Amino acid sequence: MGIEIPITAKQRTPEKRQTKRYRFRGDAKVRQLETELALTGRILDLSERGCLLQMPSLSDFAIDTLVDMSVNTGWVSFRALGSVRHINLNHWRIGISFVKLTRRGEAELLELISDLEKAEEAGRSGVLEISIARHKASPAPQLDAHDL
Repeated sequence: MGIEIPITAKQRTPEKRQTKRYRFRGDAKVRQLETELALTGRILDLSERGCLLQMPSLSDFAIDTLVDMSVNTGWVSFRALGSVRHINLNHWRIGISFVKLTRRGEAELLELISDLEKAEEAGRSGVLEISIARHKASPAPQLDAHDL
């Protein structure tokens, strides 16, 4: 036996996130598995377990909708099977929980999150700093005399 306390509209449910979110901007193609509908959304943030997307339309998405998601940016490229966990009709946003990533995709995602964490700890804008750091880490192209 216990006391049940009804939740009023002003009270919020406890935080369900299990991993830290990082601000990140990039595009993701989201294909609903049941209907084959494919839309491109903008990633607003991501974590090891999922992401938040701004979408052009939400009419065909519902909680627990399975999606195939492809992310291909200058920083990371991976595919994931995901499940819609949150829908915000006012801001055209959906939260997707990653159900399955390829090994390569998981490695890419974890590397990106590590870079975002380092940039955050340094107090800088994650995406800009990652872009600069990866550009500096890339070997400079070799020029021949005819290139000059």
